[in-house]
Amino acid sequence: MSERDHHRKIIITAFTHLVNEVKLSSSLNLHDININIEDTFCELLNLVYTDRKFKNLNSELDGNFKAIDLGDDKNDIAIQVTSTIKREKVVETLEKYKDENAYNKVVMLYCQIKKPKRKIGFDTIIEKKFEFEEWDLSKLLNIMPFSNLNRLKEISELLSRDILSNIPDITKQEDLTAIEEWEKTDPTDIRNISDKMKSACSTVKEVRIKKYCRDIASGKVELSKHSERVISAMKYRIFDVCQDELIDFVECHEGEKITSKDLSALVDQYTNRAFEIIQDKSLDYIYPLKNKDILKKVVLALIDECYLSFDEEGIYS
Repeated sequence: MSERDHHRKIIITAFTHLVNEVKLSSSLNLHDININIEDTFCELLNLVYTDRKFKNLNSELDGNFKAIDLGDDKNDIAIQVTSTIKREKVVETLEKYKDENAYNKVVMLYCQIKKPKRKIGFDTIIEKKFEFEEWDLSKLLNIMPFSNLNRLKEISELLSRDILSNIPDITKQEDLTAIEEWEKTDPTDIRNISDKMKSACSTVKEVRIKKYCRDIASGKVELSKHSERVISAMKYRIFDVCQDELIDFVECHEGEKITSKDLSALVDQYTNRAFEIIQDKSLDYIYPLKNKDILKKVVLALIDECYLSFDEEGIYS
C-alpha cells in the first residue's frame, strides 16, 4: 500500500466511524458529539481550503453565534455542523440566521455519508439574502487534496488524533499503577520552565523559552480531548523514566557550564525516553497519544509543572 493510499484509508475509516457514532448517539437523543467535532471540522476545512481561514465562532469572545458554528475570514462561508438532517432543523437554522446575513453562503454540514433529497427547497425562507447549500461527508471526500501528499498526511493525522484515537481498545485496560503513582507524586521544585532554564543557563535566549511555552499551551489543548486518567498515567510514566535521564545529566555536567544546546539536547533525550516508554506500555495499556510531537509537549509541561528540570534541584526524592 502506498503512503497516499494509507492516508486515504485512514480518512475513510475516520468518517465511517464518525457516521456510525453519530447515528447511534442520535438514536439515544445524544447530540454532544456535534459540539465536540466543531474544532475538528474547523481544522479540516483549513487544510482543504488553503485560500481562506475558518474559525470556530462558538469559541469567540462574543459567545455563540446564531445558528452557525464556523466562519471563514472572507465572510464568504458560514457552516453549521450537525447530525440532524430533518427539514425542521434546516428551517430553524435559516430563520435564525437570515436577519444577520453576515456571510454570503450558509452551509449545513451533516455528519452523514449522504445528505437528504429534498422535494421542496428553502428559497421562500432565504429570500435571496444569501446562498444556501447542504453538504455531507461525501462532499468533503470529493474535495480532499488527494494529489497533495503533505496536506493529505496532515488531514490523516488530524482525523487519527481527534476521531480514531478515541476508539477504545477493549483488549486493553488503563494503566492503573501509573494513575495511582501519579496521584501520590508530590514534587517540591516550584519553579516554572522559564526559571529552570535561566537557572541552569543564564545565556538561554528568551525566544527559545517563548517557543517552549507556546508548545506547552498547544499541548494542553490536545491533551484536553482525552481522559484525565489516561493523561495522568502517561505523565507518570514519562516523569519516572526521565528522572533517570536527569540524574545522568546532572552527574555528567557536574562542575560544567551548561549551554543552551545542552538544555535542548536534554529535552530531546527526555522526549526519546518518553516515546520509548509509551510505545512499550501501549502493548498492554490504553495510551492513545504516542507521536513524538505531543510527547515533547508533555515533557515541556512536566518541566513547567515542577516535575522535571535541568539541574539537581529537580531530582525527585
